[in-house]
Amino acid sequence: MASNLYTGRNKSRKSFFLIIFFGIILLGAVLAGVIYLEREMPLVQISDELNLIGSHKEVTFTVIDRKSGISHVNVSLVQGAKEKKLYEKTFQREGYAPNAGPEKLEFLTVIDANSLKLKNGSAKLIVTVRDFSFWNFLRGNKTEKIYEFTLDSEPPKVNRMDSPRYIKPGGAGIVIYKIGEIVAHHGVRINGFFHPGFPFPGAEGTFGAIIGLPYDTENIESAAVEAVDEAGNIGKAPFGMILKSVKWKQDQINVPDSFLTLKIPEFSQYYPLMEEKETSLEKYLYVNNTVRRENNLKIIELCSNSGKEQLWDGRFSRMARASNRAGFADHRTYYYDGKEIDKQVHLGIDLASTRHAEVGAANKGKVIFADYLGIYGNVVILDHGLGVFSLYSHLSQIGVVAGDMIEKDGILGATGTSGMAGGDHLHFSILVNGILVDPLEWWDEHWLDLNILSYLK
Repeated sequence: MASNLYTGRNKSRKSFFLIIFFGIILLGAVLAGVIYLEREMPLVQISDELNLIGSHKEVTFTVIDRKSGISHVNVSLVQGAKEKKLYEKTFQREGYAPNAGPEKLEFLTVIDANSLKLKNGSAKLIVTVRDFSFWNFLRGNKTEKIYEFTLDSEPPKVNRMDSPRYIKPGGAGIVIYKIGEIVAHHGVRINGFFHPGFPFPGAEGTFGAIIGLPYDTENIESAAVEAVDEAGNIGKAPFGMILKSVKWKQDQINVPDSFLTLKIPEFSQYYPLMEEKETSLEKYLYVNNTVRRENNLKIIELCSNSGKEQLWDGRFSRMARASNRAGFADHRTYYYDGKEIDKQVHLGIDLASTRHAEVGAANKGKVIFADYLGIYGNVVILDHGLGVFSLYSHLSQIGVVAGDMIEKDGILGATGTSGMAGGDHLHFSILVNGILVDPLEWWDEHWLDLNILSYLK
């Protein structure tokens, strides 16, 4: 009887261990199935839409598989019976644990209509991705994405009608052109700098772009009207201009200790990094260089997106009863204690009248900036439309706010000594699409009418 009881207990123990054993095997099989037979499909992402493309298009794909990892990627372009392989990559299995391949892959695909000998019309891009899952009889999960698009490789037709024959560094002008179709954007590119165009009212298909050259332009390497269609094709109409030679005035500026004592406290409240400099001269040089660069970049940013409506009319006004104190593009050498310490270029005209004289708008425009701006002190900037801006700085007070519409000669504020100004005056600048140009041209009624307004009329 005892022997039978022992034998029964022994069988029960064996059955228990067998259950545990097979349970572990079953659990392992389930875990292995979850890991190795995972059914999550790889994810495919594209950088932008492919509804319409031009003769050359770069597309960035991102492929993601966070379970078993990516094993194979293929990108093919299909048009009719033609199939062109644009990209293919196969990865070797890195083990049998999860993530046997990379989780993420980003790559660039180039669609070049000419090299691929494609025709205008419909086509499709097929992206196929497999992962390292053991699902599907060890072939893994497969994602296939098809992107259908229309190929348009014909650039828009551009016809330049008129452009300046002569132009000087710091000068301006207008380019007139026609475009044969509706395009995404257009304008004139000179030495790599783009001047956006605008439509001529009442003249369908005719456009213009007001251009300006930087004061330090040494030659015109390239100039062309550009029009970019919705597919990204660029139509161009190159043209030439004769660059006039200009001899800029050379000035010497002495920086006395009294000026440093007067100005450093003003800048310290706006530029705390200046306080890391030890001497007043080092602080001054920080403002005259680092802060000046920051200020100019801010001005370029502010004046890079002009309104398409022409607000200004006629020549730009010069401040009444004011004398010129410094000219456009005067090249300044700064001295301290008899030693040269710095060089800068003055990109405006300084006008001095009575103390705290009223400052009027040179022409009708919209206030886009009215605040303190480093070396320029208190500043007002007006957008006159079509890429033309005017800047008024060193003001003692500002009487307008951003967003105000100001009529010609409307009061903006009063002259002063804010910023890097030694005496009460107005620093006046004209900008074309962010490029500082010579105000003398814009004050000259004859020049303005002959070179710009006669075309706009």
